[in-house]
Amino acid sequence: MHFKKINTEDYNDCAKNLVSAYAGPPWHNKWTDQEALLRIEATMSGFNSRGYVIENEDTIIAMCIGRIDYYFNNFNQFFIDEFNVIPNQQGFGIGKQLMNFIIDEMKQEKINKIFLITGGESASKFYAKNKFEITNDGFMMELDL
Repeated sequence: MHFKKINTEDYNDCAKNLVSAYAGPPWHNKWTDQEALLRIEATMSGFNSRGYVIENEDTIIAMCIGRIDYYFNNFNQFFIDEFNVIPNQQGFGIGKQLMNFIIDEMKQEKINKIFLITGGESASKFYAKNKFEITNDGFMMELDL
């Protein structure tokens, strides 16, 4: 397996992986390849964007994309927008390996915290196993238009 920073040539493969990763439980999302590609391109378009993939035999099997949020007093956090492992590779520790790689990368950049919002019990269990904690520092809110 090869860990690396994402590049634009990876976006189409990552979009296909996003579609397949979210098609099954617990999400059952019906992404199109075009919607997934737009999600990746938009997320990776900023100067503060970060993305990482794992390749196995020249095939991308896992990805994480997000952005650095900059705050006062040198407090900076990495916000994970998308994190997935293709379905046939789940349950083999690949997600944990990718998370450890990201943690090392963020430490090198002097990032103070990794933050994410997730849904689904199995996803929250994955993050809890990787030392994430549920926080009560705010409220997730939305407004339907």
